[in-house]
Amino acid sequence: MDCGKAKETTYDALNNTPCLLPSWISKASARQRRGRAGRVQPGECYHLYPRCVYDAFADYQLPELLRTPLNSLCLQIKSLQVGSIGEFLSAALQPPEALAVQNAVDFLKMIGALDENENLTDLGMSYTFVSFLSL
Repeated sequence: MDCGKAKETTYDALNNTPCLLPSWISKASARQRRGRAGRVQPGECYHLYPRCVYDAFADYQLPELLRTPLNSLCLQIKSLQVGSIGEFLSAALQPPEALAVQNAVDFLKMIGALDENENLTDLGMSYTFVSFLSL
């Protein structure tokens, strides 16, 4: 049974808050769910939404880069020494909002992970090695 909904993490750059909200899945997710039915044992997939709702689904899910906070990613970018965080992220196929990048950089400066010139501090370097750190 597929209701066509999923809880998805979204990031509101204006309020600087991540949220876990129910939302409609994408057409690609619906195809994947249909493909899972019957893999391990006999089964069928029943979609509990009409065709007109399916037709309104986005083709693909919004990239994670656009819907999650960028704090950990910014630390990883600085640890790779590939230059400015903003320039690196602006080269993405679908770059995040400038406000989201600035919020992450400001937060990392506030906690001492980056200095005023956006260089990684010793504290910031230790954060990059702590995989369970949730910023």
